[in-house]
Amino acid sequence: MILSGKQFTTVIIKLGKFQELDYTMRTFNKICQQIMDYGWKQKTWNKNKLHYGTYKMLREQYPKFSSAMLQTARDQASEILKRTIKSKRQLLNPIKQPYSGIRYDKRCLSIMFDKNIISINTTFGRIKLPFKLAKYYEQYNDWIYTNAQLIRRKDKNYYINIQMYQDLPPKQKECKVLGIDLGIKKIGVTSDNTFYNSNHLKNIKGNYQKLKRDLQRKGTKSAKRLLKKISGKENRFVRNVNHCISKKIVNTNNTVFALENLKNIRNNTKTYNKKLNRMIGNWSFAQLQSFIQYKSERQGKSVIHIKPDYTSQQCSKCGCIEKTNRAGNIFKCVECGFQLDADLNASRNIARIGRTDFLQGLVNNPNVGIVDGKAVEMLD
Repeated sequence: MILSGKQFTTVIIKLGKFQELDYTMRTFNKICQQIMDYGWKQKTWNKNKLHYGTYKMLREQYPKFSSAMLQTARDQASEILKRTIKSKRQLLNPIKQPYSGIRYDKRCLSIMFDKNIISINTTFGRIKLPFKLAKYYEQYNDWIYTNAQLIRRKDKNYYINIQMYQDLPPKQKECKVLGIDLGIKKIGVTSDNTFYNSNHLKNIKGNYQKLKRDLQRKGTKSAKRLLKKISGKENRFVRNVNHCISKKIVNTNNTVFALENLKNIRNNTKTYNKKLNRMIGNWSFAQLQSFIQYKSERQGKSVIHIKPDYTSQQCSKCGCIEKTNRAGNIFKCVECGFQLDADLNASRNIARIGRTDFLQGLVNNPNVGIVDGKAVEMLD
């Protein structure tokens, strides 16, 4: 996630099974529930009112629980009360489950990545727990952690989700644009003649869709449980494919990635046939675009969105726009006779328009100029 010039990520660490964490989690949620009960009666989520109304009583009732942990419980109770009271839908006091996740900040948690040890507050005082960091997460060792959430999964193992951030690198000023045409039959085609085939994706998704239809017809409780499980598997599979493709695209030598703005494409489904509507509904272009966006920003690269008008009908060589230029997967210009794959032609048009829009945006910045196709800082 990118926010305010910083890039955020979540590092998940498995801790294992610990009785100290069991008791701490139950106690934390019990305290949180007591604060929510008080706030519900007073119809307030104000942190100061919750603090003055409950802090002294809770400190006496739970002397071994640190002041910092009480404050995080109060903050969490305040957020739950705010959502509940403002919604005006729930008429009963919200309930905090005994093993729902609890929040830690830097006062209650410290992480030593060099020693693979976490120091964490519990009802038994501060304890140190060993952990094994997954190899993938080693790239975040020099990032700064802000807070964490302790969760207990169904296998009764404890995991800690650590929110970490790092400042974004400065934007690269070189204008080397890659046009990307996203499609249903082909996941993506880029202007450097790279094709990302969707056959494997379509086959796997087709199997999942058929299995889900059969389970929906059955309609039993076990079928619904299996349907939920299969939907999760399908979503994770598609997500992994989009991650792999976006990573390959962003790791090229290009500094600007031009994409079509496809936000309104699903609003036009009334003009399509039933089969195409179903294909568009299963198309995860927005997820792929978002992955390209945040991965490029992490490397100081840029993403620009262009209008999709006529990108598939315009000749990338002579600029002729004609509906009959495209026939299925083949593009053949009626004006100059230029012929190539239709999606590749569209990606080249996207790259050309993206380059124009990107350079125009730089020129509008008074401190930047264009010299030989590159952005350079202009001296006063």
